[in-house]
Amino acid sequence: MRPLKTSVRKRKPFKLYPINQSALYKLTSPGKLYHVLDSEQEEIDSILGSNENYREFTLLEDYNPFSQKVTKRRLVQTPARKLRAIHERILKLLQRMEHPGYAHAGVKKRSYRSNAIAHEKSKAVATFDLSNFYGQVKSFHVNKFFSTQMNCVGDVSGILTALTTFRNCLPTGSPLSPLLALHSSRPMYDELNTLAEKHGLIFTCYVDDLTFSGDLIPLSLEREVKSVVRRHGHVINDKKTRIFTEKQPKHVTGTVIINNKVHVPYARIVSVRRLEAAINGEIDRYGFSEQKLMEKLAGVLNEASYLDPKFKHKALLARNSLSLK
Repeated sequence: MRPLKTSVRKRKPFKLYPINQSALYKLTSPGKLYHVLDSEQEEIDSILGSNENYREFTLLEDYNPFSQKVTKRRLVQTPARKLRAIHERILKLLQRMEHPGYAHAGVKKRSYRSNAIAHEKSKAVATFDLSNFYGQVKSFHVNKFFSTQMNCVGDVSGILTALTTFRNCLPTGSPLSPLLALHSSRPMYDELNTLAEKHGLIFTCYVDDLTFSGDLIPLSLEREVKSVVRRHGHVINDKKTRIFTEKQPKHVTGTVIINNKVHVPYARIVSVRRLEAAINGEIDRYGFSEQKLMEKLAGVLNEASYLDPKFKHKALLARNSLSLK
């Protein structure tokens, strides 16, 4: 007998649509919004009337003994289960829309790696960081996106704004916030992109990271960037502004560009070496079990392999070692 053929279901290609073909576009009544969100009016009313839509907590400053880096203290707001489902539904709808070429966060098939790759052939790179970015994307920015760009009527824009903001700004712990921040800040990003084009530069954004690159970074760029973001209600973090010249390694969104190629940052390589040394008993384990150290090592190697294929074999060995435990 011939063996039965097993059919492999092909994944449908992910298609992007113009903004005017989005299910969220030009909603003319709350009823139509509830239908698009797969929700009943009673459920939305219950969420809007609740004071328990978010869990707010502080992530304390943390020192990683393996990367030897410090993570700063920050306030996080994560949506409760019912509201998170609404956020995920809105996110899914926004992800189907066409996005500007400079955007790399929250966009399907783009990432911090694609953000860096956009600049890897440039001689000079300038990076800027927006302070308290989500905190400065206010409710009126979000409302303007839904009313002006999405052309929704006033009460629909109001409901969507109330569902997606917390204390007059975007919540830091929602999966929707990166992409909603992009669209709500689109006028600012478009102006920054126009500024880059004026100087013959490439511009990309990855949430609060702004990157410009080209043959030469003009002396006026920092002042002009500050002027644009200030006009849109944001502030540049001066401590994180960096200008990299042709011969320097260029640090861009969790990567480093050396000789026109994206590489794994040295801090991540240090993490791998120190985790391996801890597992082998060569240095302090800092209270972590061998299993936990191996999980950490697998995670770091997996991230490294995403940037550089030469780490793939080590990442596979680390995952296999975990599965044997």
